[in-house]
Parts: sequence; C-alpha cells; structure tokens
Amino acid sequence: MPTFPDSIRKQLVEARRNQILDAAAAVFAEKGFHRATTKEIAQTAGVSEGTIYNYFDNKADLLIGLMTRLAELETLDEELKEALQGNVRDFFIAMFHHRMDRFQQGQEMLQAILPEVLVTLRLRERFYRQYVLRIATLLEQYLEARIKLRHIRPVNVPLTVRALQSMFVGLLILRILGDEPLQSEWDELPEVMATLIFDGLRPCPEEVAE
Repeated sequence: MPTFPDSIRKQLVEARRNQILDAAAAVFAEKGFHRATTKEIAQTAGVSEGTIYNYFDNKADLLIGLMTRLAELETLDEELKEALQGNVRDFFIAMFHHRMDRFQQGQEMLQAILPEVLVTLRLRERFYRQYVLRIATLLEQYLEARIKLRHIRPVNVPLTVRALQSMFVGLLILRILGDEPLQSEWDELPEVMATLIFDGLRPCPEEVAE
C-alpha cells in the first residue's frame, strides 16, 4: 500500500472533502436538507456511501462543513489578525464584498437549507453554536482589538457584531426574495454599508453650513 508525505496526504484529504461537499451542495440545493440522503450525495460525488462517513459524521456535519467553507471560516481568524495592520474601513469593504460574492455563488443551496435550519430545533442549535457563534466570537475579538488600538470608538461589542451579522443575513434574504435594487446593484453594497457604519446618515459639515 503506497504511503504519502503528510503534506500530500493533507491535500488528498482536502480534495476528497471538497468533492463530497460539492456533491452535498448540489443535492441540498435540489432536494433540501431533510429530503436529501447520504446515498444520493455519495452517488453525485462518485464515492461509496461509507466514504462519506470517513469525513463527515452525518448530514448536519455536511451542512456545517458547507457553510464553513462558504464563509471561509477556517481562515477567518488569520485574516482578521492580519487586517489589524490596515485601514478598518478598507478592510470592511474588501471583506464584505468578498463574502457577499461567496454567498451569492451558494445562493441556491442557501435558499434550500436555511428554512429547514430555522424550523428544526437540533439543527438550528448546532448551526448557531458551530457556525454563527463561532463567527461572532472572532468578530468580537477583532473589534475589541481595534478599540484598544483606538482605530474605532468604544462600542457594545457583542451587540455591534450581531447588528453586522443581521445586516448581512437580512441582505441575503432580500436577495433570495428577488429584491430588484439588491440584485441590480449588488456590487455597490459594500460601499453603502461602509458609509452607514463609519459615516452614518448625518449630513456633511459643509452641507449643514449651506
């Protein structure tokens, strides 16, 4: 039996995980979470059903894996640490734009699974704990660091993070609902959100003077 260096083994494992996740995304998008089966996912991935369980414990594990990949959650911690060296507004626009593009690509899958996540208690609790809360914790650490560096003023960090998360989720839902301004001007959103967050809606001093 051939042996591989750890780096190659890691790449092979990652490739197989992504192969399975791609199949799960396709099946979830077509059938929803509850009607999808691991057998169908295995057939779509071109692997045995047993192979799936070498990488994921169950369908809920697949769903969390998909959302984690979609949000690039595994690299978010390092991304936020590196961002402390740059301009906070520029980083917000770049990250918001990138994440919006990622979630736009996964819109069909999100549209199929999010309603089922909301109505299934155990799945909802796991989704919140392993995905939503994990992102919130990283963003809280980032904001607290920015406050200590005096890059932004002191705020209620947990509530600020949740306001940002809810804005993001709300925009995705409006897009799924077919909101025309969002669909036609999607690329303008990061700048609009940055203006709301960093500048507010008060008029500029020169406008007040007039």
